[in-house]
Amino acid sequence: MIKIFFYTSGIGLGGVERVLLEILKGIDKEKFDVKLGLQYENENAFEDEIPKEIKYEYMLEKDFINRILEVQKKKKNNIFYKLFYNLLLIKEKKIIKKKFIRFSRDRDIVIDFKSGDFLRLISMLKYKKKVCWFHTSVFEANVYKKNKKKLKKRLKRMDKIVVVCDEMKKQMIVEFPEYEEKITRIYNPFNIEDIERKARDREALNLREKELLEDKYIVAVSRLEEKHKDIATLIEAYAKIKHKVREKLYIVGEGPDREKIESLIEKLELKDRVVLLGFQKNPYIWMKNARLFVHSSKSEGFGLVLVEAMMCNVPVISSDCPVGPKEILEGGKSGELFEIGNSEQLAEKILKVLNNKEVYVTYKTNAWKRKDNFLIDKVKKQVEEFFHELR
Repeated sequence: MIKIFFYTSGIGLGGVERVLLEILKGIDKEKFDVKLGLQYENENAFEDEIPKEIKYEYMLEKDFINRILEVQKKKKNNIFYKLFYNLLLIKEKKIIKKKFIRFSRDRDIVIDFKSGDFLRLISMLKYKKKVCWFHTSVFEANVYKKNKKKLKKRLKRMDKIVVVCDEMKKQMIVEFPEYEEKITRIYNPFNIEDIERKARDREALNLREKELLEDKYIVAVSRLEEKHKDIATLIEAYAKIKHKVREKLYIVGEGPDREKIESLIEKLELKDRVVLLGFQKNPYIWMKNARLFVHSSKSEGFGLVLVEAMMCNVPVISSDCPVGPKEILEGGKSGELFEIGNSEQLAEKILKVLNNKEVYVTYKTNAWKRKDNFLIDKVKKQVEEFFHELR
């Protein structure tokens, strides 16, 4: 039996966590003994979905994390708290290192599943097969921004580098041509049966949400932050066509720029047409019942929500941002692509899809066929073959 150790920050609300859960659920437990290491106990929204056969452990407990966060708030204007904060960070590294070494001791394969964030920890292990799993463009990775030379040195110690789309693979080879033989592309896995089941499940909805679901609407599912995402362009595009479409605009998601987005909605006089639904543990029911799914983003690692929308059988429009959307939508065959930040073009694309029945049906049909490349059984086979070859 091959013993594998996945390591990431937590099992919280992000796309990386959803991908990891699908791999953990799908992998053959009779062939693979899997452990899961999670750095922060406060990132645990989907802890209850970790398969019962998998042993997992947090490196840092909630109490310690909360203590650090509390001191961090006070350190700006107090030299004592600044010194105390630095001491806590030193203690944090020691705790993590000790637990990490103990928990990974009996493993054959150790994986940094967070785009290189934990290469320092993974690199220090000896006599293990080591993997770095990238979910984002190498240019967006924290380690790349801080020090490319350090990243290059640490990747040299990896036996394999996994990327989640072909465009990302090409990018990685250009940056690190000497590691070309190490790089493997594995698409993110999706459980369509689970998505379809959740897309029918209305139990968690309150009365207002059930009423909203009955209306005609366009939907976006995105974190509300404007550094990487681009909800502002979507709202501006919608404002241009608000008198030409019956559909309202629903936005599922939460984030640090919510107030800015609310201000933009008010400025453009869209309060009666744009609905911020906040975080929804089950976004699929909103996708399934939408007339159109629109994804406006400045950059993506892959674009999980695009595939999820395709599996909900709704037409898709996406910004042509690096690195995943163009590949997922087959260059425009399985959905419309628009230039990043171009609200005028996005407005035109929305009208085109909604008002042209032939275009609407074609995108739904092509997207439904395209989804087969990302089904869990297909990806699971590749993942398992990857681990067998690596060992």
